[in-house]
Order: sequence, then C-alpha cells, then structure tokens
Amino acid sequence: MISLPAQACRVGTVRAFVAGLLNRWGVTGPDRDSAVLVVSELAGNAAQHGGSEMTVSVSLSAQDLCIDVVDTGPSTDLPRPRGTDADDEHGRGLGIVEYLAEWIDIRTHPDSWRCGVGLRVARTVAPYASRAA
Repeated sequence: MISLPAQACRVGTVRAFVAGLLNRWGVTGPDRDSAVLVVSELAGNAAQHGGSEMTVSVSLSAQDLCIDVVDTGPSTDLPRPRGTDADDEHGRGLGIVEYLAEWIDIRTHPDSWRCGVGLRVARTVAPYASRAA
C-alpha cells in the first residue's frame, strides 16, 4: 500500500511502486503494462478530482490482481465513462480501465471515493516474498 498527496506529480510514483511490485511478483509483459496503465488512470483521476490524499493498494491471488484506489474527495454522482472525440485530451480514463478490467467497483463514501479493479494476470516467473501491498 502507498499513501501520498493526491497530486498529478505523484502519479509517476504510484506507477513505479506498482510496476516494482508486479515485477517482484512475476507479473510481466502485457499483463504488467495493463495493470500499470489502470493504476495510472485511477491515480490520475484521484489527483485531478480527489481531495488531499490518495491511497493505492494492490493484492495478487492465483490469477487475479486487485487494485484499490481511495481518495479523500467529496462524494458526488458516480463517474461514468463518456464518449470522446479523437482529439480529446481528457475523459478516456474510466473507459480504458473498463476495457482492461475483469471487473470495476466504484463506491462513494461521505468523504472519499474508492475504485476497485480486478485484472486477470499470469505470472512468468516465481514471485518474491509477500503478495499484498
């Protein structure tokens, strides 16, 4: 788990943290790349729309990777993927996440958001140590 300020400049730190975990756990190639893209989109949303802090946790079971991103933003309507034009620079994040994920679960609380995502992954090598962070 990693908790840090919900700022755009921190998204790279989240990506590096998750990429390192996945490498240690033996999740590589396209599965790793998809997971890093998902966490990047979710952390970017938390930084743009959330409050002061975001927490990212990742866990791995036999074939499933679960990513949870919680931010301290106030609850409003649930976000929905929206149609975008080819020239749009924003608004594609949840659509990308939905495309790559086996499941997605977005929940609001009075003072926070939680987005949980499940991805099917394969390991290419035996994992190191712990399988939850």
